[in-house]
Amino acid sequence: MQRDDKHRVRIMITFAKPDNKAAIIMSTSNYPADLIKDIAEGIDMGMIYFLNTDTHEFERVLSESYDSYRDDENSDKEMYDKVESWPNRVRIDPPESWESFKIMEGFIESCIPDGDPAKHRLSEAIARRKPFQNFKSVIDGSPYRQAWFDYKQSRLETFVLNQITPMGEIE
Repeated sequence: MQRDDKHRVRIMITFAKPDNKAAIIMSTSNYPADLIKDIAEGIDMGMIYFLNTDTHEFERVLSESYDSYRDDENSDKEMYDKVESWPNRVRIDPPESWESFKIMEGFIESCIPDGDPAKHRLSEAIARRKPFQNFKSVIDGSPYRQAWFDYKQSRLETFVLNQITPMGEIE
């Protein structure tokens, strides 16, 4: 991709609606869409991914929040040794809680019509203590449940792409 083309892509990404950002980055990325999708699904379940940016091979481990489920402290040593041997690698952690909160806010703002009572219920749910639990409780009983899963998946794919595709490397 030429320098001017990269500049145009950066501008398109900057001003694109959130739903279109992943598609724009994906269309200019060297990474297969199914790889991005799989990593996004994994980080949603609390996995940490290590991606070999040369071969697109990856390894994954449970994040630190799952340490109590590990049988042995050294159970991942072989995997870490393998990852260390990769000259070009990226670590992809699950989003921080504030980033996940922003995804919920974005869904409420952009996907639910202003006059819909669900918008008010969801906004109230995330304003109280335990916002994630409250959001889940409300969204699970709403007609927007599938829209939420689709939106979150799209945001997580964008999250992954932003970590593995530095703007200077868009091809």
